Amino acid sequence: MNGYLYTLAGVSVLVALVCAIVPEQLISHVRLLCGLCIVCFLCTPIMSLVGMFSQGELELPDAWTEQQEPQQGQEELSQRMLTEQLQLLLEQEFSLTREVCSIRCMWKENGQLQQVTLILSGKAIWQDPSPIKEYVQQLLGCPCTVVLDG
Repeated sequence: MNGYLYTLAGVSVLVALVCAIVPEQLISHVRLLCGLCIVCFLCTPIMSLVGMFSQGELELPDAWTEQQEPQQGQEELSQRMLTEQLQLLLEQEFSLTREVCSIRCMWKENGQLQQVTLILSGKAIWQDPSPIKEYVQQLLGCPCTVVLDG
């Protein structure tokens, strides 16, 4: 890498010298040519990497090719969306609005739903919790607990 940087500095000095001794009427053409040469020189490490990759001498690191875990923000968003969808379904099926039913979800470390707790309050405490509990368990495939908040 040091050799590349020294060569780049040398080429830059050489270009400056050439531009200094060229007659005034040719300076724009010489600058264009020298600029193109410097750009080509800057691209040589990239071209050598591409050549090594195409010949199979260089492989991409496994970390670049593996599927990355979802980011924490995306995971929280999907969990919140699931809770909101469950709230809508409970409102449609059992007339449990947000005012009388709050949902608490417990998640495993890998992002899977572990348990759902429904907290019923107001007029919802008079409903039979068994069908609600069974509905949520069948829908989500995880244990559900119904708590009455009197």
